[in-house]
Amino acid sequence: MTHTTAKLLNRICLLKPLGADHQIIHLISGENVLGRSRETGIRDTKCSKKQLELDVDMVEARIKLKVLGINPSGVNGFMVTKNTECVLENGDVLDMIYGRHSFKIMFKPPPEVKRKFVADDSWISLDDDKLLIFTSKGVEASTKIAAYDVDGTIIKTKSGLVFPKSSDDWMLNYDDIPKKLQQFFNNGFKICFFTNQGGIAKGKVNISEFKAKMQSIVHKLDVPVQIFVATGEGYYRKPLPGMWEYLQKEANEGVGIDKAQSFFVGDAAGRPEVAKGVHKRRKDHSLADRLFAKNVNINFYTPEEHFLGNKQEHWLAPEFEPMKYDENSSLFSPPNTKLPLTPCEMIVMFGLPGSGKSYFCENHLTPLGYIIANADTLRSTKACFEACERALRNAKSCVVDNTNIDIESRKKLIELAKKYNTPCRCFMMSTSIAHIKHNLAYRHLTDKKHSKINDMIFNAMKKKYTVPSKTEGFVEIVTVNLKLKFDSNYNESLYKLYLLEK
Repeated sequence: MTHTTAKLLNRICLLKPLGADHQIIHLISGENVLGRSRETGIRDTKCSKKQLELDVDMVEARIKLKVLGINPSGVNGFMVTKNTECVLENGDVLDMIYGRHSFKIMFKPPPEVKRKFVADDSWISLDDDKLLIFTSKGVEASTKIAAYDVDGTIIKTKSGLVFPKSSDDWMLNYDDIPKKLQQFFNNGFKICFFTNQGGIAKGKVNISEFKAKMQSIVHKLDVPVQIFVATGEGYYRKPLPGMWEYLQKEANEGVGIDKAQSFFVGDAAGRPEVAKGVHKRRKDHSLADRLFAKNVNINFYTPEEHFLGNKQEHWLAPEFEPMKYDENSSLFSPPNTKLPLTPCEMIVMFGLPGSGKSYFCENHLTPLGYIIANADTLRSTKACFEACERALRNAKSCVVDNTNIDIESRKKLIELAKKYNTPCRCFMMSTSIAHIKHNLAYRHLTDKKHSKINDMIFNAMKKKYTVPSKTEGFVEIVTVNLKLKFDSNYNESLYKLYLLEK
C-alpha cells in the first residue's frame, strides 16, 4: 500500500457549522442520512428527520447529495428541492433547510487538486443572517486583497439622494471603475466589497431585492467579486473587523493575506464639509471605513484618491484613541487620596453610564469592605438609599454607585451622611464623553446583561450633568481616572479596536 493510498483511506469528512448553534458532524464513508436529530442539534420542525442523503466518497473527496425532505435545502446559497441530486466538494456550503442550519464541507486531508476559482455565483448566510456573503463566478483566492465599500464608493444614487429610493436607484460612481478593478484582478488581486446594510436587519431593505442589486452591480463591473454584507449591529459591522476576519479564516481557501499589499477604499473617511455653493461637498457621514482599515491594519484610500488620483484629503481623527488609552496616569487626583478616609464614610460616585463607576467600585472599594449600593442591582433608588442607611447605622462604609449627576440626588445622600455624623466624599470619574461612548460600545459587545443606552437617553442625562462642588457638603472631591485590567487577551485586543463609527 502506497503512502498516498493510506492517506486517502484515513481521510475524514466533516460538516463544520457556520453558526454557534450546532456542532461538528462526522460523516462516514458511504451513505449518511441526516436531518432533525440529536446528532445534528437541529430542532427545527421544517427539517425532516430524514432531510438529506449524503453518499460520501473519501477517495475522490466528493459527496453525492439527494434531498429527501419536503422543504428545500441549500447548496452554496441556491435552493435545492426534494429529489434533486448534485455533487458537493470540499469547501461547499450546505444548508439543511434553505438559508438555515448551514455547514461547510471539509475533507481532511483536503483533495490535492483544489478548485482555483468559483464555478458559479453563490450566496451564503451566517449567524442568523447577520453576515451575508456573495461570491461571483471566477473568484480566486489571493494573498493580495483589493477591498472596497459599496455605497458612495463603487456606486452612487442616480436620483442624487443620499439614500436610494429603490433597488434600481444606482449607477457607477466613476465610469472607469470596471477598468480599474479589472487591472487589479489581472495583477493577482482578489476583489472584495465590505458593506454595512443595517436596513436589512431593521426590515427597511428587502433582502431578495438587495441580493439582486449586488449581483447586477457585479454583472455591470464584469469582474469576479466577493461581497461581505453586515446586516445589522455587532462584530461584523464596520469599523469592527468581523467581516475581514471571516475572509481571512474561512473565505480565502486557506490562503494567507499579505496586509502590506492589500488596501481598502471607502467614502466614510471622516472628512469635514468643504467649499460652498455648487462646489460644496458634505462632510462624511462617519469614519467607519477609515477606522475599519486601521482595525485590520491595511492601507486606506478615499474613492477620490484611489480612482481619480487626488491628493490625500484632510480628515478629523476620532476624539478617543483606544490604542493610546493612558494606563500610566495615577488612579486618583489628588494622588495621595486615602482609602478609607475614616473607619466609616460614605462615597458618592459621580459619572455618566459607561464612565467606569461600577468597575472602580468592584475593583477598589469592595476589597476594602465598602457596602456597594447600586440602584440597578437593588431595583430602585429607594432600596439603594435604605441600603446606605443600614450600612451607616452599623458603622460600615458605603458607596453609592449611581450616576448622581444632579444636585438634588446628591443632596439627599449628603443629608443622610450628616444624620449619622459620617464624612461624605464625592468620587468623580474623569472619563471623557468620547471614551464613555467607546466603553458603552465595548460593554454592548461583551456583556449582554446590560441593555443598550440610546442617544436620546444619553443626551438627556448630559443635560442634567452638574459638576459637584464642596459647597454641597462634601468633605472632599476626588477625581478618578479609569484604569482597566482585562480578564483575557481577546477582551483587551477588542477594547483597543476602534468600536465607534463616528
